[in-house]
Amino acid sequence: MTTRKTIKLPRSKTAAMLLMQQLAAAGHYYYLSGQLPATKLGRFLPKVEQFGIYRDAPGRAYDRRKRRASVHLILVEHDNREVFWCLLSTAGKGGLADPDAPSLGAVKDSRLRGQHLRFLGYELLEYEKRMPKVKTTTWTWRIEPTRYAEFEAAAVQTVRERDKPAIIAMIERHSAMPLFSGVRGQVLKLNQLAAKLAGKFGHGVVELPTLPYMVKLPLYDSPPRTLAGFLDE
Repeated sequence: MTTRKTIKLPRSKTAAMLLMQQLAAAGHYYYLSGQLPATKLGRFLPKVEQFGIYRDAPGRAYDRRKRRASVHLILVEHDNREVFWCLLSTAGKGGLADPDAPSLGAVKDSRLRGQHLRFLGYELLEYEKRMPKVKTTTWTWRIEPTRYAEFEAAAVQTVRERDKPAIIAMIERHSAMPLFSGVRGQVLKLNQLAAKLAGKFGHGVVELPTLPYMVKLPLYDSPPRTLAGFLDE
């Protein structure tokens, strides 16, 4: 008898980003994503159940031996009861990249430029780590390029038009972003830009905060919030 996996909801948006990052690093490169009202989940779930989203760990281990794909469903609730959903899949039979699998839309490969998984103004990508004599890659989130350009423009405008407390408040907002390595590097640049311009425009010295590094956080509440419980709310 096959045991159905209990689908748990990440405890926060940052936890959801961590989970998507971990799955991509484990080979779940192919994805579909979208957004829908929570009231439509009941009609949506039967469409994605065919991809084995309820397979438990032993079932997925068996599937790997049979070269079947592993597919995970991630759900994130927004404040207005809209739900972000994402199917992440490895290669293999029955997965999103299987040409014989049912089509739910245009499947993307998160490794490819222009197809990176996007969520809340951030994008997930694989990049080569700069380490002496070692070639290795890692997965991280960064601010989408267009959105980052907007933050740069806002930093320049804020320093030109506002006072020092407004500049400090902007830097604090930057520093409160989920500081994955890619985002952290971008926030450092934004904050340094603001501090440099503050001196240029006569606002004096602006002390920059020390940014922490992203650490491994709990993905779920204890006890976890489940998809079944969410549907009953």
